[in-house]
Amino acid sequence: MVEENRGGKRLLPRRRVVMPLLAAAGCAMVGAQWLQSRQQARIVRRDDALLDGEPHDLTLSWPYAGTSTLYNVALRQDFFSQYRLDVHLREGVLTGRDAIADLQAGRCMAAVAPLLSWLQAFQADVVLPARLVMGLQAGTFRLLVRRRLRIAKIEDLVGHRIAVLNADMADRLFFSVILRCKGLNPDTAPNWVILPPDQIDDALLAGSVDAVALHDPLAWQLLGNPALDLVELVNSVNGLYARRTNLALGISADVLQQTPSAAVALVLALSSAARWLPAHMPEAATLLDGRVAGMRQDAILQMMRHEVLGISPVGNDLKIQIARYVDELKLLGLFPDSLDSAGYARHISADILHHGPGARP
Repeated sequence: MVEENRGGKRLLPRRRVVMPLLAAAGCAMVGAQWLQSRQQARIVRRDDALLDGEPHDLTLSWPYAGTSTLYNVALRQDFFSQYRLDVHLREGVLTGRDAIADLQAGRCMAAVAPLLSWLQAFQADVVLPARLVMGLQAGTFRLLVRRRLRIAKIEDLVGHRIAVLNADMADRLFFSVILRCKGLNPDTAPNWVILPPDQIDDALLAGSVDAVALHDPLAWQLLGNPALDLVELVNSVNGLYARRTNLALGISADVLQQTPSAAVALVLALSSAARWLPAHMPEAATLLDGRVAGMRQDAILQMMRHEVLGISPVGNDLKIQIARYVDELKLLGLFPDSLDSAGYARHISADILHHGPGARP
């Protein structure tokens, strides 16, 4: 349910509890460059016995996969076909919750969603028929504010109106974490205004919202629009959050048990695409040319150079990140303090490259 202000804009209800909905980075730094390199080296030395050499069809639910750099690289640079995968995308998937719902209902075999959306789903449904097998990419969240307001720090947003696309989008939830870390109540400090993407420009120009919380490519497009005169106040591509995985890949328990080689092939294909991407940004921008509305190849390349690419933790590296997210959610009351975070991370994940898809290390 939403509320309306006097101008008719829909606002998120202040009484709504934001803490269980966290879907982005927490308040602590995780993952150093050497750790990522070590993880990638282990994948290169993979055991080919985990692959059966057979072709596999997979239905994948991935929000806005058509504009995802990683998905397009995996598809159009033939990483999927290299591992004999024919990947079919679910249509109309707008959020991580949509993707998880597809997997729960059996409409897909694998799903991509923010890692903390997965945690919320696992907490709500202890028999969620899936395991997390890899992280996919860092977040590209950007909080943009109108320059004329001279907002210098996130604490200055108290009482201001922040536009978001959806109450449960990772954009809003990421910056809710930041507000919480600053000692503010993310429900009551700002006024969150839900707007469709085609109304955000007009709302900023009219002054009916003061800031916007979005992710690339839309956030990058707004930032580059001189008519809007926006400045970037906070983002997730620098500092503490730069190397945190945002999205995670979950694979259904049936696939892990019945066709484990298909799961291994999907992880290896996406890991290979993630390794290829940082060293081939111009080629990747070419793959996306014409696929992102309002952006051509040169603009896409410029955007990519201001993002963190190549994040794809698996195995123990993924478990460490999951456990740290759980620890952060303990601070917000979602999980009990007595919960063994590392054990919980092991319970909801599968290290399919090193222990096999059916293993529960």
